[in-house]
Amino acid sequence: MVDQFDYAAVGLQPPRYRIDPPVGPPDVSSLVGLAAAKRPDDEALADDVRRFSFRELDMAIDHAAALLRARGLEPGMRVAAAMPNRWEAVVGYFAAMRLGAVWVGLNRILPPGDKAYILGHSQTHLILADRDTAAEVEALRPDLPALVHILSIDDDAEWVEALAAKAPVDIAYPDVDPFAPAAIMYTSGTTGVPKGCAHSQHNMVTVAAAVSAHGLMNPDARRGSVLPVTITNVMILGAVVAYWNARPFILGKTAKIAPMVEWLARERIEQCAFVPTMIYDLMKEDLDLPPGLSAGAGGAPVSQAMRDGFLARHGQQLQPSYGLTEAPTVVASPQDRPTPEGASGFALPHLRISIRDKEGHELALGEVGEVCFAAVEEGAWAHVYAPPLGYWLDATKTAALLEGGVVHSGDVGSLDSEGWLTIADRSSELILRGGSNVYPTEIEKVLQGAASVADCAVIGQSDDRLGMRTVAVIQPADAAQSQADIEEELRALCLANLSRYKVPDEWMFVDTFPRNAMGKIVKPRLRELLAPAAA
Repeated sequence: MVDQFDYAAVGLQPPRYRIDPPVGPPDVSSLVGLAAAKRPDDEALADDVRRFSFRELDMAIDHAAALLRARGLEPGMRVAAAMPNRWEAVVGYFAAMRLGAVWVGLNRILPPGDKAYILGHSQTHLILADRDTAAEVEALRPDLPALVHILSIDDDAEWVEALAAKAPVDIAYPDVDPFAPAAIMYTSGTTGVPKGCAHSQHNMVTVAAAVSAHGLMNPDARRGSVLPVTITNVMILGAVVAYWNARPFILGKTAKIAPMVEWLARERIEQCAFVPTMIYDLMKEDLDLPPGLSAGAGGAPVSQAMRDGFLARHGQQLQPSYGLTEAPTVVASPQDRPTPEGASGFALPHLRISIRDKEGHELALGEVGEVCFAAVEEGAWAHVYAPPLGYWLDATKTAALLEGGVVHSGDVGSLDSEGWLTIADRSSELILRGGSNVYPTEIEKVLQGAASVADCAVIGQSDDRLGMRTVAVIQPADAAQSQADIEEELRALCLANLSRYKVPDEWMFVDTFPRNAMGKIVKPRLRELLAPAAA
């Protein structure tokens, strides 16, 4: 199929190669239909209110697609989703893939301003949302001229009736180009402004094909997730991997440890992804994991102490990983091998990781530089991996991301002689707190608006539970003012203007900051100075 999409018009770059995976379907849109043909009566999807066989799921996706088409959704148009972990999110995603639409997954806990920016920037045509989120988006609608439909999955009579139907619906689908944009995954930049990384169905299905074909991440497992499935990375590692293997995907409702462990046991979950915060809380609760469960951890650094403690308590290696939205998902994992201290894993079999200097030259083993990756160039998977298409409506950032024919992560790390990847720093300023991205500049802008603050800096410190915790360092405008009063004022200011997870975990006060010749705060030096106090 020849490219039909105008990539340059939206700041993207077409893939250099268009090579299907050597095994399995070449796109996401056909996964459920193939699984339904193979195992029609096997369980496919469940949440706390409804269960589907593959036959039933296949039919539900058809009904959802027919309704979305009736609401004007055409190939290339954007459809968003924001809701708790409900079956409707999975049905909506696969309906969008069958229609050749572009999926914009939203975490429903995002503040209204972020939701408005993402919906406006992506020019979303329709959003699927639960009742409360639909009402929130309705209030934003005057500033979203492209948003034609807000479809409440709780209250839209046509949706409820269609998705309760027991009879098949006749629908003719368009030819889907697996290499055209199919998802925009929004992640904040260093300024905290969300940027949308665009991926194709090929990008998403290749993850499932590569890990499954090589027996990684328990491809035959009964998969489950309590992480928000509207986050597209979670959808890929959950539903897409599960359905590539014609296996069930089960949605959990809560990440609270005791009910989550009960859910894992009740649903016989064999593979579930956690963020380090959840692993920490699990170990504090001292609860047994259900038999047969394999636990993976990503989204933030996992301390060696946590890895050692998990092995001692649960008798299995905690499987950390390294990944990013731009990949999409996982780039390196231990692949069931004992992990050296500090390491994240090996490159997945379809990827080649390289470490490069600022000029883009590849560095020798053991040297520290930027982590970059691309497709392997030999064997059955040669050039199968297609890089991200770039950043939606930002050709400059797209060019930087893909410069030199590799994907530039912005992260700093090294490779050893055996191929283990160790991450030294994550995008320098980025704080990965409990699996969520926290960008210091966004918090600093809020703090700098307070009269009690002469200057400030926000930095990350290592934390066993969260991976990293957020520390706000304040230089008071009035040295005589009580630090306790300043902290109380600034905490209230942050709670009023930021998502709760972005509010600093810790507050420190200094008389002066270390600065360079240009007067800029030297954060690496600041971290060193504060390390003894934070220990």
